[in-house]
Amino acid sequence: YCSLLLTLSSMKVFSAALFASATLTCVTCEATTHDERKLIAGGEIVPAGTKTYNVGLRSTKGGDNFCGGTLISPTHVLTSPECFNKTNFPYKLRWVSVGSHDNGGEEDGEQIKVKFVTNHPEFDSNTQQYELTVLELATASSFKPVKLAKADGSDFKGGEWATSMGWGVTKDEGFAPPSVELLRVDLQIWTDKKCFEKYSVGDTTFCAGGLKNAGICGIDNGGPLIIESETTDESGDVLVGVAMGADGCGIEGNPGGFARVSSARDWLDDIISGESTD
Repeated sequence: YCSLLLTLSSMKVFSAALFASATLTCVTCEATTHDERKLIAGGEIVPAGTKTYNVGLRSTKGGDNFCGGTLISPTHVLTSPECFNKTNFPYKLRWVSVGSHDNGGEEDGEQIKVKFVTNHPEFDSNTQQYELTVLELATASSFKPVKLAKADGSDFKGGEWATSMGWGVTKDEGFAPPSVELLRVDLQIWTDKKCFEKYSVGDTTFCAGGLKNAGICGIDNGGPLIIESETTDESGDVLVGVAMGADGCGIEGNPGGFARVSSARDWLDDIISGESTD
């Protein structure tokens, strides 16, 4: 994961998300040209057929992924509004590929059309609060959704390790191609105090990573940060964060930013149950 350098300002640390309020839009679109490459640095290959709650966002059914996401119900995917920032991601979303190991193609996983896109009602691109977006799928996936972090935030604390996954570039060298296989990298979560001192982020964002040549960037945006099950049964994996971006990629001392899933648990539960009006 490592190559798009994102500009820091006093308010916009990790990204330049386009939408400033909650949106509900019907998805119709065409593919566009993209001239930047981004990556997961220091990653290892995720075995095919595992971590099938991972989702790739696509412009076309068999096209390459331009962002990541996570299956949170048979008909809902959680991702980041940064993936719809046309400056960094000039794609138009039409499809997702659920449970696939490969980046692009239709040989594995399920390719499903996206029906609606909804940002968190308190999403603010200036303060980067609640950087969370839910995609509603046109048909249900047969893959098992991931567990969501508890609303009380008790699933992790600073100093613990979590796992990020995606299809990003593996070397920060010019226009290196993205990975053709799903990758993972383990990142240490920062304390809230340390994260705030570094980036002045709000309480709906936290930091993880910051080791040299290991981190998130670009195509990894929207992808999951997971506390893995202590057993071999991945059904115990818990989604605690959604990748927002990083100030550089795989740069020592510069962690990635993640939207805190626990901060939006009530909203997510309402959407999954069909009770949300946003």
